[in-house]
Amino acid sequence: MPACGTTTGILIKNFYADVTPITAAERRALASVPTIDSAMRAEIAMSATEANNAPLVERIMLPALNLRGIRGGGVGATASNTIPTEATASIDFRLVPKQTPEHVRQLVDAHLESLGYTVLDHVPTEAERMKYKKIVRVNWEAGYPATRVSMDAPLSRAVVRATQEALGAPVVALPTQGGSLPMYTFERVLHAPLIVLPIVNHDNNQHSSNENLRLKNLFDGVLVYAGVVARVGSYWGVQP
Repeated sequence: MPACGTTTGILIKNFYADVTPITAAERRALASVPTIDSAMRAEIAMSATEANNAPLVERIMLPALNLRGIRGGGVGATASNTIPTEATASIDFRLVPKQTPEHVRQLVDAHLESLGYTVLDHVPTEAERMKYKKIVRVNWEAGYPATRVSMDAPLSRAVVRATQEALGAPVVALPTQGGSLPMYTFERVLHAPLIVLPIVNHDNNQHSSNENLRLKNLFDGVLVYAGVVARVGSYWGVQP
């Protein structure tokens, strides 16, 4: 069952079984984040969220299922008086520790089978169409597990201290991010903890048209990275 005080979540059986529980340090970090949810909903004209307006910083601690698109027949100018023979949906999952892409695939296939579908990885043949009442073709793309560093780790404390010194102001430290990055690849090779220091403005239209970066964010980013490179070693192992 989803954590963070809400029952809204992914309905695939056992999907949350591998999710690492939120630690005390992570809960303290979440409690210290400024409340922005109401302002964010107003900015994007959203009356309510699927989780009954649960705080975003809590929701991103959980895995997510994203429906990227659905296609089946034509609408508007491409509409026609025909019956579509197939429909296609594109989805992705954002995982959290200790979930793995391999196990998620198994759970999704099992979920589809529990709904009465025959799961195939190829275009069904005529014989298969005649044999099975409900068929779904699933094509999996490459994926990667999530990685997260403890808020109490020496690196975490050192980076926070160095960043605050560089900016001369408190910073918001989040246990995790809402997006996905293949940081696991570097962690697996380097066998070292990894931390992301984002500098982008929240309305930068990332991966979309008119993607942007405000100059103030760029200048602050220069200060942050310079401060971390120069000072993180000095704060390594220093207790809060």
